[in-house]
Amino acid sequence: MLYEIFHFWHIVIGVIGCCANLLLCYVAVRKTPPATRSYATLIINFAVTDFLECFLDLFIMLSLSLFYHCFPHTTWSLLLSFSYRYYILHKSPLSRKWLILIVFIIYTPSLFQAIIYWPTVVDRDEILPLATKFFPEYHLESEKGILGGITTINEFASIYVIIHMAVPIFPIYVSMFILRYKIVKKLMEQSAMLSADAKASHNQILKCLIIQAFIPSLLMIGVTCYILSQLGLITHPFIEYLIFASICTMPMLSPFTYLVYIRPYRTFCMKLLHLQRRPRRYPNTDSNAYYSITRS
Repeated sequence: MLYEIFHFWHIVIGVIGCCANLLLCYVAVRKTPPATRSYATLIINFAVTDFLECFLDLFIMLSLSLFYHCFPHTTWSLLLSFSYRYYILHKSPLSRKWLILIVFIIYTPSLFQAIIYWPTVVDRDEILPLATKFFPEYHLESEKGILGGITTINEFASIYVIIHMAVPIFPIYVSMFILRYKIVKKLMEQSAMLSADAKASHNQILKCLIIQAFIPSLLMIGVTCYILSQLGLITHPFIEYLIFASICTMPMLSPFTYLVYIRPYRTFCMKLLHLQRRPRRYPNTDSNAYYSITRS
């Protein structure tokens, strides 16, 4: 029963996440206003990474190592977004080439993780005897789900993956809230100096980042469940399923923060879904002409 519930959940969030992130890629390329064009590079980085996570979640049997390596990159990218928002409050925006280079630099640890972790992942035939030995109460031989993983956590690749996925999330989470506080404080100090367009641009992205700051809490839930299970403090199939069910919800939710809180993106999506308010016509009694008036 648990398998059917979580399997359905993964399909739902995978399909929604893939569609939402493809839409975000399109609007980031075509609908980004000039004032935030450099930041669109980071938005595209998010969208591509989150799309890959959702896609691999639908077809996890393709490569477990590629699936795992996306999550720490998403976390580091989120910290980069906060850092860049704080940076451009003090200096001129970086060029797209510089931002692409920075994204590649922070992606390097995740790429290294995928490369070294790939050869250590084994299939069901090798994992099942070990899983049955250590967790006989799970009756895994009768389960229909995919069973795969690593046979030991004492190798360098396994240790690196565990540290890279579990350890940075907590200091990164704290750093994001510190940066958020500094951004808000700086915006308050500069509010009188910024133009109306600049204020609107900063406020839109700041709302995005505030919401996004809470999304990594889902990763923290998954990491906490993994640590509890690994230490043997809590062992139950529900906890094992919850590790990935909570983590995989992140890339599905993330694109909506941009699609909802950045006005040009929201306007395009509303038109796409035919939710844009239609103009109402009011009669002019003097000339019997009709004027189109759009409510704000």
